[in-house]
Amino acid sequence: MKKKSVKLGLILLSAIGSVALGSCFETTRTEVLNEDIPSNGGYSPLPSSNNDESNNDISGVVASEEEITVIEDLDTFKIETVDGTYEINDNVYTITSAGTYDLSGELEEGYIIVSASDTDEVNINLDGVSIKSTINSPILIKSASKVEISAKNGTINIISDDRENIDENDESQGSAAIYAECDLKLKGKGNLYVYGNINNGIHSKDDLELKNLSLYVKANNNALKGNDSVTIDSLTATIISELGDGIETTNSDISSKGNQRGIITITGAAYLDIYACCDGISAAYDFLSETDANNNSPTVNIYTNAYSGYTLENASQLDSTMYLCLSGSQYNSSYYYYAYLYNDDSSSENGSWVKLNLTQTVNKGFTSYYYLSGNISGDYNGIRFYVFTSDSPSLSTYYAASTGQTINETKDMFMVSSISQSNKKIGGDWTNYSSQSQMSGPGGMGGMNDGNQDKTSCSTKGIKADNEISISSGVFMIKSYDDALHASSGVALENSETSKGNINISGGDLTITSKDDGIHSDGILTISGGNIYVLTAYEGLESPSINISDGNIYVYSTDDGLNASGNNANITISGGYVNIRVASGDTDAIDSNGTYTQTGGTVISANMSTSGTATALDTDGSAKISGGLFIGFGNMETTPSLTNVKSSKISSSYSSGDYKLMSGENVLAEFELFASYSTMYIASSSGSYSLYKGSSLLKSFSL
Repeated sequence: MKKKSVKLGLILLSAIGSVALGSCFETTRTEVLNEDIPSNGGYSPLPSSNNDESNNDISGVVASEEEITVIEDLDTFKIETVDGTYEINDNVYTITSAGTYDLSGELEEGYIIVSASDTDEVNINLDGVSIKSTINSPILIKSASKVEISAKNGTINIISDDRENIDENDESQGSAAIYAECDLKLKGKGNLYVYGNINNGIHSKDDLELKNLSLYVKANNNALKGNDSVTIDSLTATIISELGDGIETTNSDISSKGNQRGIITITGAAYLDIYACCDGISAAYDFLSETDANNNSPTVNIYTNAYSGYTLENASQLDSTMYLCLSGSQYNSSYYYYAYLYNDDSSSENGSWVKLNLTQTVNKGFTSYYYLSGNISGDYNGIRFYVFTSDSPSLSTYYAASTGQTINETKDMFMVSSISQSNKKIGGDWTNYSSQSQMSGPGGMGGMNDGNQDKTSCSTKGIKADNEISISSGVFMIKSYDDALHASSGVALENSETSKGNINISGGDLTITSKDDGIHSDGILTISGGNIYVLTAYEGLESPSINISDGNIYVYSTDDGLNASGNNANITISGGYVNIRVASGDTDAIDSNGTYTQTGGTVISANMSTSGTATALDTDGSAKISGGLFIGFGNMETTPSLTNVKSSKISSSYSSGDYKLMSGENVLAEFELFASYSTMYIASSSGSYSLYKGSSLLKSFSL
C-alpha cells in the first residue's frame, strides 16, 4: 500500500552514540522517531551475565550532513616520487610506472590516471589532497597489477566526482569517483571523503580491499563495489548510497588463481554505518563476518530504503485499497462497515468516511472469511473501523468501533478478532490481503509469503547473498525495508554451481527490524550461537529447514515466528534459548509444513491471540519432544508426542508481566508475557516446578 505524507504513530527512542572517525573525522547521529517497535513491549534481557539491554534499541539514525567538502589553505596540487614516472597534460596527471607517489594540494578541475604495466604495483599516498573533476573519474586506474591508496595519518582528503553525465559507451570514462580496472586497496590512518555524485563511490572491476581507513563515501549509485570481492578489515566508515547498494559484488565464477569470486568479508574492529536505497550489502556469492587474528570483531549498522535518510526513491502515496476481514461469526450482511480517516484526533469531525463493500468470501476449513474493501486517499495518518446498523456513519452513534489505528505503512488489511456489542469495541490487528486471502483464508498455509507488499523496484534487504551468509562474530543492527538477512537458493552461479541459500550463525549479536522477514534462508538456516533479537518482522525466522543448537533468540513477528515451509520442511531444536511472540490474528508462533523436533534447549512460544486458528505450535507432520523445555501459551494446534519428558496443560490466570520458572533453586527460564492466557502447556523432564510472576509464587506443580 503506497502512501503520501502519512504521519505514523511514533515512539521516541534514544539514538546510538556518535562514532569518531579519527581526530578530524566525526560522524554524529541524531535521534529520530521510530514507528516499528511494538508499543506493547519489547523483550526481557538475554539470560546471560553479559547482557546489555541497550542492544534492544534499534532506533533509526541518520549520519549527519557534517561532511567535508572543502579543505582550507591547501597549496597548489603536486605529485612527488623518487622511484616512479608520470606525465602532465593540462590538469591530467598520468602515472606510467610502478612506484610510490605522494599527492598533496588542491586539483580543482582535473584528475589522476594510472596507466602502468599489468605487472606494476603502484602506491599512492594522499597527504592532504582535494581532487574534483567534472570531466572524468578523479582517480581513474586503467592498468596496473595492483594499486594501493593510503590516506596519511592526520590528513583530510577529498575525492569528488562532479560530472553531470557519463557516456557508458566511452571506455575512457570511469564509473566511480575512484575507479580501478585492477585490484584496489585503500588504507591508512588518515581521513578520506569520497563523493560519487554521478554513479558509484569506489569501484574496482577486480578485488576491492579497505583496511584501517576512516572513510566517508556518498554515492548516487553503489557506494562500495568490487566486482570480484570486497574485503573490509578494521575500517571505520559511513557508507551512503542514494539509489543503489551500500556494498556490492557482481561476479560468482572462479578466478585464474582458483579463488571463488563474489565474496564480501567484514572482519576486525570495523565500524560501519550503511545507508542504502536498495540492499545494504549484496554479495554475488557469500557474505562472511568474522573475527581477526586479535579476536576483534566488526560492528555494522544497516538502514535500507525508507529507513535511510539519503534514499532518493522513497515510496509514499496514500492512494490505495484498504481491506477489512471478518469471520462468519462476526460478519452480518445487514450491517454497514466503514473506515474513518483522520489526522491526529480520531474524534475530529474533519476526517473522511470510506464505505467498505464486500469483495470476497473465502472458506478455510469450517470457517468462512469475509473481505470488505474501500479506496482510501488523501493526506491522513490515522484510521478507525466502524460497524453500523444503518447506512448513516457517525462518530457518536455506532454498533462497534476499533480504537484509533495508525495507518499501517506495510499492511493493507485489518483482520477483526472480536466485535462486542456490549462495550461497542472492535478488536484486531494488521495483516496483508494479498498474502492472506489467496492462501485459503487468512494466515494461508504457512508458505513463504512476502510480508511487505509495498516494495520498491529494487531489492531493499539488509544483507543479501546469492549463495550463503555466515556470521561467526560481530554486532549487527539492521533496519531493512525487506528481509534483514536473505540467502537465495537455485541461482545459477558463474562457477557452474547452483546456489545453496544457507545461513549459518554461530556467534555475534543481531538486532533486527524488518518490513518483511527477519532472517530468510531458501536453504538451511543453522543457528549454533550468538544473540538474535528480531524486534519486529512479518515472519521472524523463515526457511525450509531451521536447525537451532545454541544461542539466544528472541522473535516478535506479525505473522509466524518460526516458519518452515516447502517439501521436507523441518524445525529442529537441540539447544539454546528461543523466545517467540507473535501478533494476534491467524498466526503461529511455530509453524512447520513438515516436522518439529526438540531434543534440548528452552523454547517459550506465545501467540497473543487465544482464539480461532492462532497457535503456539502448528505442524503438518509430526511433532516430537524428547528433551529440553517447551512452554506454549495460546492454542496448541499440534500436541507433541513425548519421549523421556512429560507434559501438562496447567490452568491459571497468566496475565501480562514477568515470569520465572524454577526447579528447586535453579532458574530454568525467565520470560515476559504481553497478553492474558488461561492455560500453559509445558513439556519437560519429570520433577517439581515453581512458576513465579514477579516475586510472587503463582503456581507449583509436578510433571
